[in-house]
Amino acid sequence: MQTAMKTMPLLIALLWVPAQVMAQEPANPQQEAIQKLQTKMEEMQARMAAMQAELDALHGTANLSHEITDLKTVPQALETGSIESTMPPLPPAVKVTPEQQETAVVKETADYVTFSDESEPVPRLWNVPLESKMPGFFVLPGTQTMLRINGNFKTDLMYDPRPAGFQDAFIPSTIPVPQMSSTNNFNASVRESRFSTDFRIPVDGIGTARLFMQMDFFGSNGATTPRLRHLYAQVGNILVGQTNSNFMDPDAWPDIVDFWGPSSGLLARIPQLRYSFMLGKGWSAAASVEQPDSDIRFSVNGAQAVPVTPAPDVALHVRYETQRGHIMLATVLRNLAANLPTTGQQENAFGWGLSFTSTWRAFGRDTINYQVAYGNGIARYGGDTGGLGLDAAPRSETDMTLKALPMFAPWVSYQHWWARSVRSSATFGLAQIQNTEFQPGNTYHKSTYSSANIIWNAIGSLDFGAEFLYGWVEEKNGAHANAPRFQFSGRYTFVKLHPDE
Repeated sequence: MQTAMKTMPLLIALLWVPAQVMAQEPANPQQEAIQKLQTKMEEMQARMAAMQAELDALHGTANLSHEITDLKTVPQALETGSIESTMPPLPPAVKVTPEQQETAVVKETADYVTFSDESEPVPRLWNVPLESKMPGFFVLPGTQTMLRINGNFKTDLMYDPRPAGFQDAFIPSTIPVPQMSSTNNFNASVRESRFSTDFRIPVDGIGTARLFMQMDFFGSNGATTPRLRHLYAQVGNILVGQTNSNFMDPDAWPDIVDFWGPSSGLLARIPQLRYSFMLGKGWSAAASVEQPDSDIRFSVNGAQAVPVTPAPDVALHVRYETQRGHIMLATVLRNLAANLPTTGQQENAFGWGLSFTSTWRAFGRDTINYQVAYGNGIARYGGDTGGLGLDAAPRSETDMTLKALPMFAPWVSYQHWWARSVRSSATFGLAQIQNTEFQPGNTYHKSTYSSANIIWNAIGSLDFGAEFLYGWVEEKNGAHANAPRFQFSGRYTFVKLHPDE
């Protein structure tokens, strides 16, 4: 029937064309008969149109012209290349209950603004997005997968009135001891610039899978080459890959312009397997098995000890989300070991740590952030102490058994908003190691970090920040040094993560 309906108009057209030609010829005896035949053909065309209308109704299109008038016009923003959503809306990132949403991330956590955006990569329960409006995400054509391409261009201009150690970040433990002569130094860097991709993929029966990758340009030996920061996949609440240690809390990171942060800040991105779960309204927990690293460095008669990692680090945190902010208690358990350079015998020490962190709304939009951490053998995680070989050391020249070195690591920061687009933060941190008798006099003992800044959101996602930093370091023998730094930074972020800022 449908085939006949499609071929009938063509047949009518073939008959109608010669009829039109004949109608234009001079009158003849057959003209009246031709006109009658043409009239019948027009009647047949009208019947065909009525039949086609009936077929359209059967297919669900009662009035095609009405359907066309209901189509939405393409917005001007889409015509110029911006991502607009006149097509089907974004697929839901994850289906959660209000109770689950409050447990995963509350508004105070989502609205907390920092210059470094350390909260963006954080894995969350059920892959709930930090920003409910999901700025910058778009649907990959032909799929239900959402993608956000993000990153920033950041330029740092730094001036040191006297040597401050590491040039591209402020790390008090690198300040030269004894104090060097006051030699001015200026440095510019773009190494903190970042690039990231964030995939959100619906998974039947589970929820959402997240694939996140982030890189910066802090290559080794001062090179401006790509360096992997985060690379992980999380399906439901199971995570595999490299991201922040489960022992640290990026959501409590201070709003600083400097790249490195407080000397006592827990700062480590580690390959791991993690499982997160809900405890009750507002309460959640996560347990992880992480790549170990016995950060041990000492020598005996000029021969170096060899660090070994007999077991993974195990970390656990418990977190509470409330409308004023969040609090988190975390712990880590470690098996530290090294082969002695003289006998080759393996010595082990048990390491552990506790950390309490929070971001809390104070007055108005002001926020207070803090961390209090203590443990034995946790120097690996410290911003100032990581990489210095201070997880453990022999007790004395006559007792070569390893001791996990006690470490105390608090910091506090206060963020104040002067206006909607202008804010400041003041931060202070202390890191202190309890050394053993065996360690030489020039071994790192403690350091402090102080900073104060003003940050201006000029327009859109363009920010400028000016910061004063001051660091102080002391060795085991009491020798110490200090250094100030002035820093000015400009940063342009691809996607403005806080559109209401």
